Amino acid sequence: LMFLLTGLPLRHALSRLSPLSLHPLASHLSPRRQASFLPGTYLRARCTSTRKSECAPCPSGSFTELWNHIGKCLRCGACGQNQAVKRACAPDSDCQCECKPGYFYRRKYDMCIRHSACPVGQGVLRNGTADRDTECHVCSHDTFSDTMSAQRACVAHRRCQAAGLQLLLRGSKWHDSMCASCQSVVIDQEAVCQERLVQTVTKDVLTRGM
Repeated sequence: LMFLLTGLPLRHALSRLSPLSLHPLASHLSPRRQASFLPGTYLRARCTSTRKSECAPCPSGSFTELWNHIGKCLRCGACGQNQAVKRACAPDSDCQCECKPGYFYRRKYDMCIRHSACPVGQGVLRNGTADRDTECHVCSHDTFSDTMSAQRACVAHRRCQAAGLQLLLRGSKWHDSMCASCQSVVIDQEAVCQERLVQTVTKDVLTRGM
């Protein structure tokens, strides 16, 4: 139909259309009489036969991000649950939000999720951010972690000999090394002292592990 009316191929006829003629407000104004206003402003008064269109700054709590000729600024958005304001709303831009500390954005659920806590025997390799979860790793043979935590890294085992103490129980990935000094126990035979200390410490460790 357009080819018949203009005598031009359709692609040439479309190229002559003004972008403004496709706007919803085009039915109220001729494209030649419409005016676009800067981001951060809006159309306060339409043009008439005796005056030009008038723009005005967006009031507080509203914005326009693009060149426009709309009659009302858009209302600023609000951050959702477990989110914090990263950049406040301005006349020419909406507010930007990010997950608050301790949370990260999970695209699958489109929401902020609490950072995962590394289990006992694992430590934090990389702390979680607003965009990614906590990254954990298994503690090496000379380190341990005895608590669930989203911040704590693996800690080195205690070195008993360096402190002048005897090693009673070698550390594992989920508990520290146990050290003691038999000199603090009033007993005749040091071997018996060591045996009793080992029994006491081992029982305590196994009880906590359960």
